[in-house]
Amino acid sequence: MIVLAVRVLDLRGSPVTKSFHKPDRKIDTQDLERAIRGHGNLIEYAPLFLILMSALELSDASKTLLYACGIIFTLGRLMHGIAFSFMKKNGYLRIGGMSFTFIGFIGLLIPALEIIIS
Repeated sequence: MIVLAVRVLDLRGSPVTKSFHKPDRKIDTQDLERAIRGHGNLIEYAPLFLILMSALELSDASKTLLYACGIIFTLGRLMHGIAFSFMKKNGYLRIGGMSFTFIGFIGLLIPALEIIIS
């Protein structure tokens, strides 16, 4: 999250990162918009996932399940963040990242629903 936030700050022309670039640097507004969307997307999904994971951990869910879903989710978020914030367009990373994100979520939602129903 911090890396994506620094990327947005950099593309907005932050005085902190200005010294790392040429004085006449031109910032592409599309790059800035993509970086903002990539960061915002992580902000939207990560808290919900962490709340769900915490609830399952408190319900004594399988540690293997928690680790597997956490790794899959994290990999998905990394892929999606790289695709949005650091590349012009990469459908494979974007679609793969969202797919892994949803797989991680579904992997936790199914046991959570079983707990709620029983």
